[in-house]
Amino acid sequence: MSDNGTTLILGLGNTLLTDEGFGVHVARRLKETEIPDNVRVEEGGVGGFDLLGHLDGVERLLVIDVMMVDAPPGRLLLLEPGPALSEPGKRILSFHQVGVLELVKLWGLLSYEPEIRFLVTRPEKIEWGMELTPPLQNAVERAVEVVEKLCMDNFKQLERSQNLC
Repeated sequence: MSDNGTTLILGLGNTLLTDEGFGVHVARRLKETEIPDNVRVEEGGVGGFDLLGHLDGVERLLVIDVMMVDAPPGRLLLLEPGPALSEPGKRILSFHQVGVLELVKLWGLLSYEPEIRFLVTRPEKIEWGMELTPPLQNAVERAVEVVEKLCMDNFKQLERSQNLC
């Protein structure tokens, strides 16, 4: 992978469901900062298959979202896709419920193979409302700091990612 390859930072979530909107809130905040020209920030919302169109020419993908991880709400984790990263018991009943983990598998089948990482936190609550809970409000600024650190050294810190969060 070239050092100057395009990086996509994709903030996911539904801003109408409290903490579910975490990734979008982070993406919006990142758009207010200065980032390198080879880094794009997009709000993916709950795009499902529509997210495939964002990958053209992307060499690195950083997905920011909430996941039901084994950590307290607001604690950030930087994860790689793989067997340990799953959503047990999830049933997809329509194309609108396709999540990012299913898309990662589909991207591989379509020969999109960017380097992928997930910057995630556990939600405190998901219910109707547009405000993040206090732990996730605090996590937004920390997530922006993590992304800024990654941008400063052209994402080379991904190899040492456990120390970033």
